[in-house]
Formats: sequence, structure tokens, C-alpha cells
Amino acid sequence: MEDKKIKKKSIWVNPCLDCDCGCTEDGEDITRFIYEIPGVEKKNITLKVTKDALRMVAALDDIEYVNEYPFICEADPEGVEASYKNGILTVDVPFKCPDPLKDAKPIKIS
Repeated sequence: MEDKKIKKKSIWVNPCLDCDCGCTEDGEDITRFIYEIPGVEKKNITLKVTKDALRMVAALDDIEYVNEYPFICEADPEGVEASYKNGILTVDVPFKCPDPLKDAKPIKIS
């Protein structure tokens, strides 16, 4: 008998971000990533974090919600905390870095 795999439709999900809008003077910051992924069971969510990026994959029968988010600053993967309730995945990612745009050129908007 032939094993037929179901082709999943991938849907890119952008997180809402909640942070204290920039690194503190001592370079510590936590950014909260909030994903709306309705109907997904917690056991079907894969979350991976490195010092450089976050990847989230949440699978339903024929749909896969996906997101990859690169970081400007170095994250602390060991300090990441995540929770999932009522279709909302919340991921708190701690960073330790100076403000990466401290010396950036200001652009005049006309």
C-alpha cells in the first residue's frame, strides 16, 4: 500500500513584539514575541532559539504556521521562556547587548 503524505500549506506568521523599546544602559533587554496560532495543540509547536535567531513551527492537519526571526543582538537561549494558552504563544527572549543603533545616522524625513 502506498504511503501518501499530506502536503501542508505553510502560512507565514509575523509575531507582535512587546519590549521596553531598546536596550537598557547595562545592555539587558527582554523582547516578547506573541504569535496567534489558533487551533494548534501545544504538542504540535516546535520552538527553537539560538543566539542569532528564533524559529517557530506550529502544525495542524493541513496547515503549518511558520516564522523565523533573526536578531541584531545576541540572545541568551538558556533564558528563553515560552507559554501557550488559548491559541496564543508567548516567547520571552532575553538579550544582552549595547544599543546596536546607538551610532546610526539619523535620516531626515520630508
